[in-house]
Amino acid sequence: MDDIVPDPRGEPATARLNYSAYRLARALNRFAENAALAHGVTLSQFLVLQVLGEGVPLSNAHLARRTFVSAQAAHNVSNELIESGLVERGAHPSNKRIRLVQLTEQGWDVLGQCHAELRAHEDRLSELLGGEVHGSLAEALDRSAQALAGGYFGDDEAEVAAIARRQTSIRPRQIPSRLARARMRAAASAHDEDDDEAQPAG
Repeated sequence: MDDIVPDPRGEPATARLNYSAYRLARALNRFAENAALAHGVTLSQFLVLQVLGEGVPLSNAHLARRTFVSAQAAHNVSNELIESGLVERGAHPSNKRIRLVQLTEQGWDVLGQCHAELRAHEDRLSELLGGEVHGSLAEALDRSAQALAGGYFGDDEAEVAAIARRQTSIRPRQIPSRLARARMRAAASAHDEDDDEAQPAG
């Protein structure tokens, strides 16, 4: 490619955080998926186990938001884990209409084995980067995710505004929150009413 002249406007993709973060996520998730599959669970199932591994039973809606998928997808993965005996459903302490999911003892055991492999992998990364750098990297990533609301999560106004600017009908990876979808429908309804009022009387 020595005879190809690059455009002077070009810049390395790695200069942007989203590209580098995506590259890092793929590398980490590739290892996490291999570790999970070795214990009989998929990456999607493992993410659910990790979130439930915080020790707090969650509703399906909350689980969907924490694992960055639709409510239906979270429900399907939960059912798979229930069938394999790693997760169980229980009653909400104050709302009978809500069912909560939590880890079973078998689920805790599988999660513990996967996390042991992940910790060993992270320790090797720490040795390569230097312990202090690895610690600050984990903190920086977590603080950055919080500052950006985890990709719209928790900031429905920003989500609605971003969706309104889209120039394509292709379904994005980001699933709009329930509140954001409601606000989008309300805005569309108001727009239709304005169009009707603008039409001359026939």
